[in-house]
Amino acid sequence: MNEVRERLLSIEQKHKLFKQQQFIFIAALGRSREQAREKAEPVSSVAQVQKYMTHHCSNATDRRIFSLFLDIMAHLEAVLKLVESTSSTLNHSSEALETCKKLLSSNCNISQLQAQYPHDEINRLSCNEARNYYGGVVSVIPLALDLLKVISFELTRAADQALPSTPKTTNSLPQPTAAVASNAESTHEEQSKQSTCTSKISKSAKVTCKSRGEWHAGKPAWRPPGRTRK
Repeated sequence: MNEVRERLLSIEQKHKLFKQQQFIFIAALGRSREQAREKAEPVSSVAQVQKYMTHHCSNATDRRIFSLFLDIMAHLEAVLKLVESTSSTLNHSSEALETCKKLLSSNCNISQLQAQYPHDEINRLSCNEARNYYGGVVSVIPLALDLLKVISFELTRAADQALPSTPKTTNSLPQPTAAVASNAESTHEEQSKQSTCTSKISKSAKVTCKSRGEWHAGKPAWRPPGRTRK
């Protein structure tokens, strides 16, 4: 799973760069949608962005930002294939994996996607843009990244559980456990003994005080009635 984690880190770096240029991306989509006469329709799939770059791209800047978006999507699909293969090897089923496969399908309708906090792609759009046109296309990358991270964690845990335990590990486990239990018992017994001793010492002190007459230390000595010395 190290390869998956490394690829995801690389994609995150590219995504940071893309987020910095989200305004350029939205402007490029607006121009392409106008040329394609689709101004009233939302951007609903990755295939639509590919179509804009191939047939309705008006300048090099738009082509470059479309290329960056599609490159990130291609890398996400490559990681998906890798985790899918690992999942098959481990015989592990995952709801996140099935969702990610649908999400990264080139013809999947992404128009209703909304990446929530801590993602801020939607906040970078105007209300009209977020609600009607570009909310889905700017949300697909962060949501796919989140899903792939979940799948990576699940597969790592599944791989750890599938590892056979070695005899040495099996034999050595009871020893420290027994030692810890023994230490815990001795500590508990010692604390119990200390508590008992403290209680006994306290009681003994009270008995000693009574036997020595110290409870009456504040009273004057008794004298028979009669004359008193002047």
